[in-house]
Amino acid sequence: MAELKTALVHWGFPHMACGAFGDPDRPLDDDTVPAVVVDYPQEWQKHYFEKNYVTIDPVVTRAFQAHIPYRWDQLRDLTTLQNRMFNEAHEIGLLHGITVPIHGPTGGVFVASIASPHDDIDHLRSLSVANILVTQAYSVLVGLKHPGAPGAPVALTGRERECLIWSARGKSSWDIGVILNISDNTVNFHLKNAMSKLKTSTRVLAIVKAIRMGLIVP
Repeated sequence: MAELKTALVHWGFPHMACGAFGDPDRPLDDDTVPAVVVDYPQEWQKHYFEKNYVTIDPVVTRAFQAHIPYRWDQLRDLTTLQNRMFNEAHEIGLLHGITVPIHGPTGGVFVASIASPHDDIDHLRSLSVANILVTQAYSVLVGLKHPGAPGAPVALTGRERECLIWSARGKSSWDIGVILNISDNTVNFHLKNAMSKLKTSTRVLAIVKAIRMGLIVP
């Protein structure tokens, strides 16, 4: 987590909160806060819980439905109270935020939210970087939680490796189809097969796992 924080600070996001929600491994009577790290300003944390914003915070509630990262300024249809919450966050220095939700195979959701006090953030690039860094950290955390013995070797086909490599380089399914001279539906087919073999729920997780296993080199 220290390595993750260092990397995020480098990209202009010194504040982070992340944790797991809906984890079926957690006992039903476990009422502890499922947070790995919360290092928002102490003043904001105190205010946030005193106002009970956790019950209306759209940053948290959207994470359960969203499957891709999102910026806080992309949230729409906010209530008066939710707008007030963001205005107060801005006043305390949390000007820009990004949330990365990662849905596990058993229904749990790992949520990481990062915030920046800087006004010159490159929003598009920051979104991609946050997604990669948080996904990598999540992969490590899962490995620590379930060390076990390594499973059976994963055998990817040539096409599956190619599609993962080009996806890791930021290409869309359509782009990859043009490069490989196949349809985007065929690209999605190969990527879904690779995700299934790697036991991952998203392309990014599949890419991270394939790199860590030495199956691809982007």
